[in-house]
Amino acid sequence: MLVMSTQQALMFINLVRRDEALRSAMIARQDELGLDEVVAMGGAQGLSFDASNLREAFKHDWALRALRGKRGGRAPAG
Repeated sequence: MLVMSTQQALMFINLVRRDEALRSAMIARQDELGLDEVVAMGGAQGLSFDASNLREAFKHDWALRALRGKRGGRAPAG
């Protein structure tokens, strides 16, 4: 079971994928962004998580990507 704040970090990861302006802002600052700055950007979007939650969310995200790759497509929704 995911902790609520880790779920919020996953929501932020997905938001960055969908929101071109947010993604562009992150890319423009990529050399100066650390975890604390990324957490602050998530907070500006109304999401509450810390660096530890963000690390955990990335682990889950990459695990899902690996499953999709093995299955040759998208993981089931939900």
